[in-house]
Amino acid sequence: MGPAELSLGDASLITVTFLFTDIEGSTSLWERESKAMRVALQRHNTLLAAAIARHHGYVFKTVGDAFCVTFDDAAGALHAASQIQESLAAEKWPTKEGLRVRIALHTGPAYLCDGDYFGTTVNRCARLLAVTLGGQTLLTSPTEALVRESLTAGSSLRDAGMLRLRDLPHPMHVFQLMHPGLSPNLFELGNTSGSNKLTTEPLARFRPVDLYEVPTLPSIVMQALKVMQDPNSGAAAVERVIAHDPAISAKLLRVANSAFFGFSRRVSTISEAVRVLGFTNVQGMIISVGAFDAFRTERLNLMDFWKHSIATATAARFLSPAVDCSPDEAFMAGLLHDIGKLIFAIQAEPVYHQVLARAPAKTAMASLEAERTLFEFTHPEVGEMVAERWDLPARYVAAIAHHHDPEAAGDERAFCALIGLADRATYAALPGQQAPAEDDAERTALLAILGLSPLHWDNCQQHLKEAQPTIEAFLGAIR
Repeated sequence: MGPAELSLGDASLITVTFLFTDIEGSTSLWERESKAMRVALQRHNTLLAAAIARHHGYVFKTVGDAFCVTFDDAAGALHAASQIQESLAAEKWPTKEGLRVRIALHTGPAYLCDGDYFGTTVNRCARLLAVTLGGQTLLTSPTEALVRESLTAGSSLRDAGMLRLRDLPHPMHVFQLMHPGLSPNLFELGNTSGSNKLTTEPLARFRPVDLYEVPTLPSIVMQALKVMQDPNSGAAAVERVIAHDPAISAKLLRVANSAFFGFSRRVSTISEAVRVLGFTNVQGMIISVGAFDAFRTERLNLMDFWKHSIATATAARFLSPAVDCSPDEAFMAGLLHDIGKLIFAIQAEPVYHQVLARAPAKTAMASLEAERTLFEFTHPEVGEMVAERWDLPARYVAAIAHHHDPEAAGDERAFCALIGLADRATYAALPGQQAPAEDDAERTALLAILGLSPLHWDNCQQHLKEAQPTIEAFLGAIR
């Protein structure tokens, strides 16, 4: 089959880790030292090929001195990158200055067609490479999550924050590989406005180590979540962890016995709550209770935030049977969908007052526009980073990141549309909150994605109005 006959139907969608390389300043080196560069490039190619082969990578393309490689195992890609940088740094080069290679790693699905790869994952890896300095290795959060337990001795990963790269709609959470022999002047991301083959630069940078340092949930909460994500764990294992914090235990039982769940008999132990409510519901309760206690502000009243989150969870659970979704998963995602707003409120409290002032109608789109104006990032983008740090399941990370943009959610498009619709229903139903006029078209689009009718919307509105007393009961229980 010739190239003109190829179509998307001939491509296979596979998930791999991409490793892209490029020699920094190679054009000027060829101009100044062409004879030495011929020798240097041969040695460069030999060292890269050896590292890639040792760690089972596949070179699917070379462009000049750049290598494009895939790995089935993300850890293999990281180890290859480390070997490449260390071997290049130890080499005695025939050029006046040693070769400095930049490396970018990114994991995700891509289309394989006629021996080459295409798609957004490839584009993101290329964009990340463009802002990497020679001698540096940068990797994205999807890759970091796969390799954090596979670091070699002496190596570590430094959180470089979130980068907004040109032509990409969302920022990328980036980490830097710190390995033996790395020059101290490469410990930070450099100024990407110079030449050196850099074709793009961050338009904005989100750095958790500065103003936006992301808090963590209490250690008991993190331990409990880890236990609950283990398929071999039972209710008793969860209770053993939670029992170490009497305050959290008491709040969980208050929530379980609140009018929100409406049990006729009293739930007296954590293990009973897990058996009666299910793991997913209790996960959401643990996060809500832990976050409520850990994330407080002096000047901002977060009651409206929590009321909106609980109501969105209520709406999502109500709509879930109509779209063949787990009610418990919908409830959990609804509770967490706006976690990025909580981080903004805690880490940038004075500025977040301006977000609220710029969005007096308390609408979803008004707050997004205000966040973009003041921070250059939005709460779904920040929430995605926090969710990844907390090791939440991928489905919830997607709902947090894409409930305002489900078309960007890939396989979780419908789930994110469900949470987005529940979010808008809450704005429309709760007193003091209203959806803007332009939400009509967005609501229609979300209903179409889910295959629902306007009647489902109307029924959800009525359910939220009737559920207000139980929503208040849940809110009172976590205070």
